[in-house]
Amino acid sequence: MNSEDELLRNLVQINTAGKNESAVATYLKKIFDENNIQNQLVEFDDGRSGLIASIGNGNGPTIAFDGHEDTVALGDTSRWQVDPLAGTIINDKFFGRGITDMKSGLAAGVVAMLRLKQHEASLNGTFKLFATVGEELGELGAEQMVRLGLANDIDALLVGEPSGVPVEFVSKLPKEASLPGIMLSENIHEVVAKNSINEQHFLTIAHKGALTYKVKSQGITAHSSMPELGVNAIDTLVNFINQQSQVFQKIERIKNDILGATTPVVTEISGGEQPNTVPGSAEVSVFIRTIPEVTHEEILSQISRIIDDINANSHAKLTLETDISLEAVYSQKESKLNRLAKLIGERVLQQSLPFIGVSGGTDASQFVKVNPNLDFLVFGPGNISAHQVDEFVYTNIYHSFIDIYEEIIRDYLK
Repeated sequence: MNSEDELLRNLVQINTAGKNESAVATYLKKIFDENNIQNQLVEFDDGRSGLIASIGNGNGPTIAFDGHEDTVALGDTSRWQVDPLAGTIINDKFFGRGITDMKSGLAAGVVAMLRLKQHEASLNGTFKLFATVGEELGELGAEQMVRLGLANDIDALLVGEPSGVPVEFVSKLPKEASLPGIMLSENIHEVVAKNSINEQHFLTIAHKGALTYKVKSQGITAHSSMPELGVNAIDTLVNFINQQSQVFQKIERIKNDILGATTPVVTEISGGEQPNTVPGSAEVSVFIRTIPEVTHEEILSQISRIIDDINANSHAKLTLETDISLEAVYSQKESKLNRLAKLIGERVLQQSLPFIGVSGGTDASQFVKVNPNLDFLVFGPGNISAHQVDEFVYTNIYHSFIDIYEEIIRDYLK
């Protein structure tokens, strides 16, 4: 096993599903220290550490690579053909929990930095690597790094999340079908027809934002035989939901050329205590995938107006609680990073790489807070549909992305 595979295997063997990111950060720090690469641990909590490493002369632009250290839970390990924490290679596949999302991407970024360190004098600018925590749990470790001012100088961001789809999966799609969660202008079947390997990759230059909120309705509980003594919280909440639907219908008509429309989903509704009482409380939860053309402020303003109007005319009272608010990220196809990625990626992977937008989010939503014009790209080894039993990455794809990252960053910093 070569050193690049050994590094990835060691990352897989560190179980970070249980919030143990410090073990990964400490391991990476040891590697960077041994190679004289400037780095620092960023402590978040006990056992929770991220890391930032950097090389270059600092006299030009700054390009960053982002990868998260954590993975999803192991799940039912009896269903795996191999130990999910062993990092086993069978034929052309490298197995392990989190190897796709996203320890292979993180490892590829680390190896690229180690290679580029050998030619640091030729890098006209700075290459920073961010290893973040809590991405899978929605804990937003990247947000804390941004708040600490550690990302203030970034001009371009390359996110190593998986960007591939199995060619076999695409070949089974009906000709008129689209890929779930992916906005693609080209015909996917025509794209794949030119592909000679197992995976079709994409260049993600936009992804939707995420806005979640909860609306609570507070009434007065009473026995069903004397409903006039109570205030029905569910009735008031239903009124709100109906008016909210009208707002959703309006904002869904607005489109982004890559991301399409805003996607609102009512995810949870609860209320009442038992069958024979007037419900004194109820609540609804909403998750909205957003686009740049419809801001979070605009959505929340319209929702707040509905709530204010209902509260002025109802005995039950509504309150709004906002949870996640991550803005959509959008980059231009013609940007320097994206032009380099397409040119280099297509040559190394020997396939056409379409530009796409996706519904899911990444750490990039945090980085754009300090640079709204950030040059941004998601491009990495592995299958977009990660978190599967027997999760794996193709060994040749992993090694190809090391080459791709090295060349993109070298050329960006010429």
